[in-house]
Amino acid sequence: MSVRTERLKEVIRARASELILYELNDPRIGFCTVTKVDLAKDLSYARIHVSVLGDEAHKRNTMRALQSSRGLIQREVAQALKTRTTPHVELQLDESIERSFRILEKIKEARASDSDGGQPRAEAPPAEEIPESGEKEDASR
Repeated sequence: MSVRTERLKEVIRARASELILYELNDPRIGFCTVTKVDLAKDLSYARIHVSVLGDEAHKRNTMRALQSSRGLIQREVAQALKTRTTPHVELQLDESIERSFRILEKIKEARASDSDGGQPRAEAPPAEEIPESGEKEDASR
């Protein structure tokens, strides 16, 4: 991807984050973070990935509020980009952070339920020396 596209993606991410955090006054919007932006090569389409912490109802309400503010977000992104074309903005729920937390919890549970009570296991004793492939053990000696 070109440097220009990467720079534009960062501008979109920063402006959308700023707008969601400080300028949207919808009480349905909870704790959310813009995680990344996908941008079409021709700049006609931008998908903004948003991570929302909370239960399913909280996520659903936050995404509904963000969807209803999509036009405002698109307008503000267009002003920040200062390009000839304005990308069509789509907001998508990103659950990668929540998945990471669940995986981390499972790892912690697995360590805690280890038969040694969570203590690190002792190293295995060294294996017997194996003769090199060219050497054969001679039992007749």
